[in-house]
Amino acid sequence: MAIYEIARLNIKIDPLYEETRARLEPFLSESGDCDFEASVTRGEVEEYMKETNAGFPPHMCEGPLILTNICKRVLAEYDGFFFHSSCLELDGEGYMFTALSGTGKSTHTANWRRVFGDRVKMINDDKPIIRKIDGRFYVCSTPWMGKSDIGCNAIAPIKAVYVLTRGGTNTAEHVSPGTVFKQLLEATLLPKSKDSMAKLLELYNGLFSQVQLIRLSCNKDVESARVAYAAANTEEAK
Repeated sequence: MAIYEIARLNIKIDPLYEETRARLEPFLSESGDCDFEASVTRGEVEEYMKETNAGFPPHMCEGPLILTNICKRVLAEYDGFFFHSSCLELDGEGYMFTALSGTGKSTHTANWRRVFGDRVKMINDDKPIIRKIDGRFYVCSTPWMGKSDIGCNAIAPIKAVYVLTRGGTNTAEHVSPGTVFKQLLEATLLPKSKDSMAKLLELYNGLFSQVQLIRLSCNKDVESARVAYAAANTEEAK
């Protein structure tokens, strides 16, 4: 059983399958300390396979179960939560893009890489965690990075969160959380208990009182990246 550093936490995991072990390997920790354990059993994997009936091999079912275990503990004890998004770091700051699957998050972040080149580092293309650390909110990668499998073991302080929609032209506007609240909730794992839900909403309130929240309507043109960047970096935004 090994210890992995994920979202600045040392997590003990005993992978059942070699594919899971390989995915976790870039996150291996040299620390002997452990904050908590997130392993799953073969029985849990088999039950998940029956419930989803998706026909995935067992190792592809182990990953989501481990990630769910991690996210539950992070929300309960470590001021963090899962946030479905594609996220990147540019000049030391994190930018996050959330939308329903198939809307074009990966296409949009690819445009950032085309426009800004080596200044961009992809953190996670699908399944990052947001954590409040020492009073500031950070986007943190996880070993699970979506179909494109783009990302690395990194974290960055969050500069802006974008809610993406498809559009014929590229426009960006700052919005209040209430304006896009449904989309923000769809981006996370909703807890079942009342106390956990209250904790999640408290973290949301803290996050969006610190970082910019921007609604971005965009097409596939690279100009969309310039419009998005400008929205978070004009003097008015600062």
